[in-house]
Amino acid sequence: MSSEREERLNQLQELREDGEAYSHNFDRSHTIEELQEFDEGENNLPDRDFSTAGRVMEIRSFGELVFLDLRGEREEIQLIVREDEDLLEQVEDLYRGDIVGVEGFLTYTDKGEFSLQVEDIEVLTRGLRNVPSDYFGVEDQELRYRDRSLHLTADMEARETFRMRSQIIREIRNFLHNREFMEVETPTLQPVYGGAAAEPFTTHVDALDQEWYLNISPELYLKRLIIGGYERIFEITKNFRNESIDTTHNPEFTMMEVYQAYADYEDMMALTEQLYEHVAVEVTGSAEVEYQGETLDFSAPWPRMTMREAIQEHGGFNVEELSDEELHERMEEHDAELDSDYERGLAIAELFEEIVEENLIQPVHIIDHPVETTPLCMQHRSEDGLIERFESFAVGVELCNAYTELRDPIRQRELFEEEQRRQEEGDDEAHPIDMDFVEALELGMPPTGGLGIGIGRMVMLLTNQESIRDVTLFPMMKN
Repeated sequence: MSSEREERLNQLQELREDGEAYSHNFDRSHTIEELQEFDEGENNLPDRDFSTAGRVMEIRSFGELVFLDLRGEREEIQLIVREDEDLLEQVEDLYRGDIVGVEGFLTYTDKGEFSLQVEDIEVLTRGLRNVPSDYFGVEDQELRYRDRSLHLTADMEARETFRMRSQIIREIRNFLHNREFMEVETPTLQPVYGGAAAEPFTTHVDALDQEWYLNISPELYLKRLIIGGYERIFEITKNFRNESIDTTHNPEFTMMEVYQAYADYEDMMALTEQLYEHVAVEVTGSAEVEYQGETLDFSAPWPRMTMREAIQEHGGFNVEELSDEELHERMEEHDAELDSDYERGLAIAELFEEIVEENLIQPVHIIDHPVETTPLCMQHRSEDGLIERFESFAVGVELCNAYTELRDPIRQRELFEEEQRRQEEGDDEAHPIDMDFVEALELGMPPTGGLGIGIGRMVMLLTNQESIRDVTLFPMMKN
């Protein structure tokens, strides 16, 4: 045990003996952020006392004069303690990280620093662990993710990033509510997972003695609600996919899905552009956002490219002119692999991922995917072998996935059966058969456009963060 920790424990024990270890509350006249609003010059200071509270971040002692930096939620204020033996003795017992309440009056130092001169101080919470200094912060990146409480005490910029995340989600809701979309909730635990190509997490429901799954997507439940008669719905929910962990993937993440009756993927493209533009402007003040050295322009409309055109532009070949054998050769050349037996459409999609994605810097819609890539989408109205699906990208990151939704129950069952075959061949991300959903489709579903947007990736782009872990308060970490 370090001598500092031992001293902190001794101080805490003394407070316990006095019955004052942890205060029940503290009556603040102003938050630190509100006090900063009085920083308008010495001649404009109010002639009255104030009370506030926060965490002590720095202590600078000069004998009979002590300066402390007191941190609130978004701002700090300098405290001055001078010429008061009782207060100076109390301050001598303080450590960085202690939470205190103070009373005093506003003033300026001889150097013009806005400050609160302390007349009374109360220890509200004695910190037992050391808090990093403002200068160094938490330097270890993994420790920032693993011990977010410690990180946030020291890093005000990180606090602002997560505040912006909250604002982004609020603006998504505002955007959709203003367009008469209704927010709904669907199950997190599901007897049959579906709505995405992903491996699920499994759990056991003791009351039913059955294996269930954490949802990989709310899609099939949301479409049940469209069938039931709602025309504009959305959900912001946690999804769980047993997949890799990297800069753009966390197995637990937040997704927004929206469904609109009497719409198609063209309408969803417009909705995506307008949503991104709205959120960017409301949160950052501009549709142009700086991200890792790139200036991204989210102003609607965004350009469109078919998947074939994108491969042609960035790979230099036309997939329609290649035989299956030549596609195999291209896949080997680019280290592209399939999780199940060869299918031409899946090979094309895999080549797109390997060749094209990293080159898509400005926001763009990649439209008209091969039919094999999902069992939930309508066939293209004019192109054989394609579906009316788009994914949007920026700086090589997939921003969303959207369809003109499949509504034919016979075709849906056939595609589910094909997915089950892929599952049996070893594709862990293939879609199982959901007969309850097929039966719901038999009631009849109106033409519908559906869209899913990853919230974490949107926050990354709008806050200039390189990793999804930097915008996830508690990312998954190995114990």
